[in-house]
Amino acid sequence: MVHEISAIAASPGIAIAPLRHLRLAGEFVPRYRIEDDELDAECERFRVACTKAAEALERLKEKLGEAAGSVLGIYDAHIALVTDPRLQSDVEAGIRKDKINAEAALQAVVAGYEQIFRRIDSVTVRERAADVRDVGRQITGMLLQRAQGSDGDDGLDFILAVDEFLPSDLGKVDTKHVRGIVMGEGGRYSHGAILAKSLGIPCVVGLEHELAKLPAGRIVILDAERGRLLVDPDRETIERYEERIEESTAAERRIFEVRLSQSVTIDGTPVTLLANIEGTRELDALEPGMFKGVGLFRTEFAFMERLMFPSEEEQFELYSKIVESMGGRNVTFRTLDIGGDKPLQYFRTPVERNPVLGWRGIRLTLQWRDIFYTQMRALIRASSKGPVSILLPMVTTLGEVRQAREILDEIVG
Repeated sequence: MVHEISAIAASPGIAIAPLRHLRLAGEFVPRYRIEDDELDAECERFRVACTKAAEALERLKEKLGEAAGSVLGIYDAHIALVTDPRLQSDVEAGIRKDKINAEAALQAVVAGYEQIFRRIDSVTVRERAADVRDVGRQITGMLLQRAQGSDGDDGLDFILAVDEFLPSDLGKVDTKHVRGIVMGEGGRYSHGAILAKSLGIPCVVGLEHELAKLPAGRIVILDAERGRLLVDPDRETIERYEERIEESTAAERRIFEVRLSQSVTIDGTPVTLLANIEGTRELDALEPGMFKGVGLFRTEFAFMERLMFPSEEEQFELYSKIVESMGGRNVTFRTLDIGGDKPLQYFRTPVERNPVLGWRGIRLTLQWRDIFYTQMRALIRASSKGPVSILLPMVTTLGEVRQAREILDEIVG
């Protein structure tokens, strides 16, 4: 008898295949005392593990190549986090202060970072707690030399069931056989959902209390259009869903055939289509002929995914990559828009009754001008790679525009 479970659709599509669980090796983290004369060696052991984790991520990027497409930026963010001086200094401080092993100190630091992310109102930023957790697992795995994997790899297609699909999981499964992903945790904006969507894999989330009950090896239908999972479907139900898959495939084929057509209204008026992006991970998903440029690049997300402010050089590298990828088409960068519902965990602003009208957007960066100077210098340098426009967020007075212009002229002049 078919058993239907409600879920949240995170990446569209329908899949029919046997269910397979992704088993993570034991999550137990040892804790033991480190003697004074061993503290330096323990800190060095942690630094070596971070280096190995970063190298493993680089290898995973190379292995995935074009298959990962627009989500390679996620791995860049993880590499930046693994090598972040703030993370390393916090863990080493924990090792020395509490005289404990690197695994235990790392676990405590990661838990603290997660709490900070989870207190933030923005759903998008809260989802970044999973990135911190994943990076912590990767470094811990290097420290303990853990092996991780799925139920098995027999070369057959399957639907993957996992508590939380993390970027590092792509190295543990053969994605060409993954027909769908069922997640217990995470949301629509989690990196697991973003990964699934970029790979064109149907995905549902929110089955936290049902995941352990799902029988491995049984046929399931993952309906990520309507948000449900059908366990042990009968032949009639399978045939009905197979028809829907065929209809969807035909519709996608028709869309593919017209995707590069000119954007014009019925009366012949051209419509300019510009991309709205927040990072490098969307770049590879953009068909060169579909967009006339980037109408909005939201720079704040590059700040939110870090543990400290990115340097001018780091920002220049990111902005240059975006500009160069557009091949001469204009890119509009919105300067840092934080405050209100978009705080940074490493930068605290005063508590306000109405933060949207207070320290937000351009008003915040004009108050803390070193932040604005650094970003503007990086943007101006990136403009040497192609046409760039700068958008100022949350402007309320002409004076704010004039101040920003004065800073721009000062940098250029």
